[in-house]
Amino acid sequence: MSLSTVFRLSRTVLRTGIVNLEKRRPLQIITSDLRPRFLSVSSVFCKDWVEVTFETVDGSYTVKGKEGDNLLDVVINNDLDLDGFGACEGTLSCSTCHLIFKKEDFDKIEDPCTDEELDMLDLAYGLSDTGACVSLSGSGFLGIYQLGAVECLQQFWPQLLEKANLAGASAGAVLAACIACNVPTEKIRQSFMLTAVEAHKWAMGPFNPNFKIEDYLRTALEALPPDAHVMANDRLFVSLSKLENSTHNILISNWESREDLISCLLCSCFIPVFSGVTLPIFRGGKVMDGGFTNNLPTTNQPTVTISPFNGVVDICPVDDIRYPFYVTLANECISITPRNLMRFVRALLPPPVEDLESLYNMGYRDAYEFLKRRSSQEKRLLKD
Repeated sequence: MSLSTVFRLSRTVLRTGIVNLEKRRPLQIITSDLRPRFLSVSSVFCKDWVEVTFETVDGSYTVKGKEGDNLLDVVINNDLDLDGFGACEGTLSCSTCHLIFKKEDFDKIEDPCTDEELDMLDLAYGLSDTGACVSLSGSGFLGIYQLGAVECLQQFWPQLLEKANLAGASAGAVLAACIACNVPTEKIRQSFMLTAVEAHKWAMGPFNPNFKIEDYLRTALEALPPDAHVMANDRLFVSLSKLENSTHNILISNWESREDLISCLLCSCFIPVFSGVTLPIFRGGKVMDGGFTNNLPTTNQPTVTISPFNGVVDICPVDDIRYPFYVTLANECISITPRNLMRFVRALLPPPVEDLESLYNMGYRDAYEFLKRRSSQEKRLLKD
C-alpha cells in the first residue's frame, strides 16, 4: 500500500493546476537531491492571475501564473531554475518530485490517487506522512537494539519520525513515547545501560524480589517533558493487555495528564512475576504487558516495523538460517531459531554492557541496510 493520502505525485498536481487553498502556509516539495523546497499560493489575485512564490535553499522566486495553469507551466513560462523540477514533463517517471499537503488541504482535492501514483510513492526514498506508522515491538532489555535503529532513522529519514504515528508494546511503547516527546536518545540510552548494570548486581538479576523494575522505569520516564501527554495524544499508541472475561488487546492513544501517560506506559511493561504479583489497574480494569496480546501494534498502513527478534519485520537482526520456521505470536511473525530463543532470554535477563553496545550498533546497521534496500528499489525502477 502507499504512503497514505497526503501525498500527490507531480503528474496529477501539475495536470490539475494551481489550487486556490484557504490556508497560505507553505507546502513542502522534496526533490531528487532531498533538499527541501517550499511553495505558497499568494492571496493576491488580479482577475484570473495568481502570484506563486517558490522558496528554495538558493533564494525566493515570486512569479505570476494564470489560474488554471499547472505548476510545471508556471516554472517553464517563467524560466525558473529549480534543479530538475518537472524534468520528466509530468509523465510520472519517478517518485522524487511530489507535494506534501496538510490533511485538511489534501481533502479539498477531488481527484483520487491512481494506483500508478500509489505504487510509485511506495518506492520514494525518505518519504513519510501523517498516515504512516512506526511500530516498536516489546523487547525488554533488547530495546537498546531498537534505539540504535531509531538513531539511524533520525539521521537519514528524520521526516518519518517527525510525522508518523508511533505504536509500541512494553519497552517498545516506552521508546515510542520518548520519540513522540522529543526526549534525547542519549538519555534513553543511559537509562537502558543503568538499569542493566543495576540488574547485574543482584542474584537472579531482575528476577530478584528486591530488584524493582518499575522504579527504574519511573526514573527513565522522568525525562518526559511536562506536556508529554499533549505531545503524545493521538500520535502515540500504547498496547495493553486487558483482563476482563477474556484477555484482549487495547490501544491507548489519549491521556489527561503526564502522570496518566506514565501510568499507562508502566502498565504496558508489567509482566506478572517479573514485575510483581498484583496486576495493575488502568482506567477501571486489570491490565498487563501489551506484548502478550499485540507485540507489534500498527495503526495504519504503511508501517515500518522494528524488532530485536528475527522475523517478518522491516528492521530486525538477520539470522543465517536457510529455511527458518516462522510462527505468529501476538501479531508478530518471528522465526524459530537458536539465536531468537537466546534473544528471548536476554530480553528479561540483560546481557553484559559490552553486548548491549553491540546490540545498539547492530540496530543502527540494520536500519541503515533497510534504507539502502528502499533506495535500491527506487533506482531499479528508474533504470527499468
